Amino acid sequence: MVIVLGDVARSPRMCYHIQSLVRHGWDVHVAGYFDTTLPASLQGPQVHPVRLWTPPPCLQALPRALFVLVALVKVPMQAGSLFHAIVRSTPRPALVVVQTPPAIPTLGMVRLACAWTRSRILIDWHNTAYTILALKVGPRSLLVRLAEQLERWCGQRATTHLFVTYAMRHHLVQRWHLQGETLVLHDRPPSHFHRLTQEDAHTFLQRVGPSIWGTMEPMDPTAALVVSSTSWTPDEDLGMLIDAVSQYEAQARRRPSTRPLRVVITGRGPQRSMYERLMAQRSAQEAWRYVSIHTAWLAAEDYPRLLGAADVGVSLHTSSSGLDLPMKVVDMLGCGVPVCALGFACLHELIEPGVNGAVFHTADELATCLLHTLHTPRTTHGGFLGTEPATWDALWDQVVASSAALQ
Repeated sequence: MVIVLGDVARSPRMCYHIQSLVRHGWDVHVAGYFDTTLPASLQGPQVHPVRLWTPPPCLQALPRALFVLVALVKVPMQAGSLFHAIVRSTPRPALVVVQTPPAIPTLGMVRLACAWTRSRILIDWHNTAYTILALKVGPRSLLVRLAEQLERWCGQRATTHLFVTYAMRHHLVQRWHLQGETLVLHDRPPSHFHRLTQEDAHTFLQRVGPSIWGTMEPMDPTAALVVSSTSWTPDEDLGMLIDAVSQYEAQARRRPSTRPLRVVITGRGPQRSMYERLMAQRSAQEAWRYVSIHTAWLAAEDYPRLLGAADVGVSLHTSSSGLDLPMKVVDMLGCGVPVCALGFACLHELIEPGVNGAVFHTADELATCLLHTLHTPRTTHGGFLGTEPATWDALWDQVVASSAALQ
């Protein structure tokens, strides 16, 4: 059984786990929310959806100030639904795979229910939930300290622990004294994330370009396509990208040989309209001629094509714990795109400056990264570091298929 206390179809790493388990002959019960239709690869006879209790919209719509009150109502209902899904599953699950975050009540209920059913547990640590809570209520809150202790106790024991980075494994094993097998499974994109040929990229941009640029004029063949993906939330500072692009414009005016930039920012979120206004104001005030910024929301099948046609990717991701890695960068590297990424503690597991990208900490550094990546001989390229397999299937088979949880 695979547990996702969220919309299953919007949890790509868990969907990949399900596909891999099915590929290895497992019948998989999937307990979670099904607000979005599952991909076709998860609609076969070996996948059995189990709907968990879903918080009603009226509860979700309450203001953040009532966070504690909402949790007091929501958590017990989720806990009961999770416990019931595991212990009433027929046949009783030999293995329960659970992602965290969210950790409460997921880890506690999985541990309790699996003691009842004598199932093996595989915890897939994507991040630490208490650090995400700290962003909402402040790091010194009593709630955060309580959440950390609960997460530690509930997640301490498992047959197998998976981690998205070596840094996370080291931190949690040392600090929380985890018991059980500990393995690192870096993220990898699915096979349809790949580099487009020059002809395919041209055809794709001809098709989607007018809806992105807002004009029927073809893209300047000398222009560089820069892509960034965001959820338009306060934890990603799009202002840094706007400032960097402004500096790039100034450089291009001094050196006309500088390639023009077409920057496309994909995604939806609460601050999108605010940043769109800022971009339009800045462009008009400074009379940009060499750069332009566009926002887009693409069909699911077109997002990997946009990445596959890009010259450079930009990531403004920050980590609440400093221990996880941005999936958007994984997708870009899978498409063979060098990435300029905002630096934090464990980014070196994914990006090596001058090899598959560059790291920046300020708008000045981002502007320099763009100039260097686009105007030096192509020594920087996309792709993954080290000797690990570049595809999810191969890496999963190497790391997870022989794990203690699956034996």
